[in-house]
Amino acid sequence: MEFLEDYPQLESSQKDRFKRVITRLLSGEVLTPGPPLKLDPDWRFAERFRELIDSYLRIAGWRLDLDLGLRIARAVHETGAQRVRLSKLESLLLCALRLYYHEQMRVASEEEQCEITVGQLRELLVHSGRSAARLSSGLLAPAVRRLARHSLVEIGRGFEAQDQEVIVVTPIVEKVLPPERIQEVEDRIKAYTASRASEPTGNDGDLETETDEQNSDEEPP
Repeated sequence: MEFLEDYPQLESSQKDRFKRVITRLLSGEVLTPGPPLKLDPDWRFAERFRELIDSYLRIAGWRLDLDLGLRIARAVHETGAQRVRLSKLESLLLCALRLYYHEQMRVASEEEQCEITVGQLRELLVHSGRSAARLSSGLLAPAVRRLARHSLVEIGRGFEAQDQEVIVVTPIVEKVLPPERIQEVEDRIKAYTASRASEPTGNDGDLETETDEQNSDEEPP
């Protein structure tokens, strides 16, 4: 489909849905089908009109990345302008959650989501050799919230990283760290937890993810 040719042929309701989908994608959201009994209409529209959406996004240097295997859709900048550099703690959390997701998905059905409590996450990291003093709520909360900002996890409103709070690991972590990198993820965790040096406060991690950190200036039609 070509945007300039095919967009005018859409019905009025379809044009409204198109604008909504584009706005969500360019704001950094990742579309998923949602619950099996109540599919997200934006996801269904993106599936049906993927070529039209991609044609529009490419005008501004973006493209539609729709993965039917993982069942996610997102806007990706062609020059990598939205790459995010994670701090060491954020990288450690991402790697630990990716391993946990990998293990859970090996035994879970497709309908089940991957959940872990903050307490369980702390136990995993302490067991790996991370100092409990470096896993306080004050340190974990902003790191997990940053992962949530990029749709890597889902957390409740007012998240404070208390032991009983639940973190939902989204399928996007499999896109950021695919299965063939699992061994690399394990090695990273060992390297991070083995280090006893003081951690800088800046974003000094060495993981990059293709998530949208800045919105496009392009407005939907």
